[in-house]
Amino acid sequence: MDPDSTSLRARVKRRLPDFTQMRDRVQARAGALRRRFRSAGDETLLEQVAGIDKEYVEREAKNISEVDLDTVVERAEAIEERFQGSGPLQRLLEDGRLLLELVRDARQGRYRAVPTWALSAAGFALLYVLNPFDLVPDALPLLGLLDDAAVVSACLSLVEQDLRDYQAWKQSRVEEDDGDDEEGVQALISS
Repeated sequence: MDPDSTSLRARVKRRLPDFTQMRDRVQARAGALRRRFRSAGDETLLEQVAGIDKEYVEREAKNISEVDLDTVVERAEAIEERFQGSGPLQRLLEDGRLLLELVRDARQGRYRAVPTWALSAAGFALLYVLNPFDLVPDALPLLGLLDDAAVVSACLSLVEQDLRDYQAWKQSRVEEDDGDDEEGVQALISS
């Protein structure tokens, strides 16, 4: 038997409990959303979206695990696609992309200054955006994006300072890299 296939099987078996746990959590959340949607009664979709605020994000962020954050990193391309576009929501789109970069850098160990609660809130918001069957299904034109925008906005208001700190850290790394390049060029010129 090929040792590579054995190691692949071992990796798959190790990830299987994570998948099962994640599937169960997604099914539980979907059931809760369906019950909430059915019990809404006279409440309109707009009223439900209006109920998405900081407290909603804080409450849901407590359920985010490391497996969920890994899912954000693994599905980064799909999340990035959701943050494409321009127009009046451009700042929201840019900050959404910055949230994704924050989670990536934190999970890959490049940025460690983010508090766990802020990382959980960012993970929740990004997974919410990725889920097409959230509070208001994304298949509904325009309305389907309102709840996504509300969750990201609430998350941004919670983690605003942490996001700005991360942005400053990223900028300082870019400036350091630029400085290294200039020093290298100067060394080549003077030699």
